[in-house]
Amino acid sequence: MAATALPLRDTPRTVAEIVRTDLAPQVGAIDAGTYPDAVLRALGAAGAYSHHIDGGPEGLLAAIDAMAEAGEACLSTAFCMWCQDALVWYLARSGEPGARRHLAALAAGQALGGTGLSNPMKALSGIEPLALQGVRDGAGYRVHGRLPWVSNLGPRHRFAGILFLPEGRRVMGLFEAGSEGVSIAANARFVALEGTGTYTVMIRDAYLPDAEVIAHDAGAFVPRIRNGFVLLQTGMGLGLARGAAALMRADAAGRAKAQFLPLGPEAIEARASALRERVAAAARAHEATDRVAFLETLRLRLDVSFLALEAAQAAMLQFGARGYLEGADAFRRLREAQFVAIVTPSVKHITAELARGA
Repeated sequence: MAATALPLRDTPRTVAEIVRTDLAPQVGAIDAGTYPDAVLRALGAAGAYSHHIDGGPEGLLAAIDAMAEAGEACLSTAFCMWCQDALVWYLARSGEPGARRHLAALAAGQALGGTGLSNPMKALSGIEPLALQGVRDGAGYRVHGRLPWVSNLGPRHRFAGILFLPEGRRVMGLFEAGSEGVSIAANARFVALEGTGTYTVMIRDAYLPDAEVIAHDAGAFVPRIRNGFVLLQTGMGLGLARGAAALMRADAAGRAKAQFLPLGPEAIEARASALRERVAAAARAHEATDRVAFLETLRLRLDVSFLALEAAQAAMLQFGARGYLEGADAFRRLREAQFVAIVTPSVKHITAELARGA
C-alpha cells in the first residue's frame, strides 16, 4: 500500500508556533547551557528579525513583540533575539554598503550574530574606557583589545564593535568570531542565561577592512541607533513579566492560597499592557537624537526592568518552597529577571544617567 503523502505547508510558521512547539520543550536544556541555534534560525525564517529593517515605528514594535513572545517562555532565547535584532538594527541604519551586504542573511536568521556594544555604551557614559583600540592601515584598521562578554556568538557568528583611534575618532565595525586574530573563549559560568552563547572575545592584531565598517564615525552614528538599541530590550522584560503572570495563573491551587499577596497576575498583565503602550509611543519617536529623548527611553527601560523583577518575585512568593527547588520555573524566572536588570544599560547605569539629567 502506497504511503500517504503529507500535505505541503503553504504558509510560514509563526513565532507563536515556534515558541510552542520548538522552544517550550527545550527551556530546561537552554537554562542548563544548550544554545538554541535551531530555534533562533527558525525565528528568523518566521520574520522575527526583519520587521524593523525599514526603521518605522510599526516594524520596531513588531520586533519587540516577537521578542516578548519568546520571552514569555524563555528569556535566554529572547536575549539572543535581542542580540540578533540589535545587529540587524545597526546594519540597516548603516550607510556603508560593504557591511550592509550581511543584512539579508542576518535578518533571515541564516546567519547569527551579536552586539559588542556593552563596553562602548558604558564608555560613552564615562563608566569605562573603550576596550578596542585601532590604527588606520591601508584600506582598513588594525585592531586589538578584549571584550569580556559578547552574546549570541559561536564560530563564524558576526558581532559589532567600536574601536578607538589615536586621533580620537571612533569606528564601528563588524567582526567574525574565529577569523584570523579574533578568538572566543567561555571563561565564566553564569547563574542564568548560560545557553546564550556568551563568550570573552580576544582581538589580537585583527584586520578590519573598510568593507566591514558599519560607521567610520561612530560618534555620529550611535545617537541614531541608541533609542532603538534600548527600546528593543523592552521585549525581554515585557515577555518575562507576562510569562511570570501566566505561571501564576496556571498554578490554580497555589494562586488560591496566595490571593492576598500584593501583586497578582492581573496587576502584572495590566502594567505590562500599559508599558507596551509607552513602548509604542517611544517607537514613534525613536529617531530623535537629543539627550532628553534618550533619557525618556532609559526611563521606560527602567520601568520595564522593575516590572520584570517584581513579577518574578511575585511568582516566587506564590510558589513558595515549590519554587525554591532546583529546576523550578519560578526560580528560573527570578534568575532571568535579575539579568533584565543588569544587562547594559543596567539599572545602575540608567539611574546614574537619569541623575545626571539633560
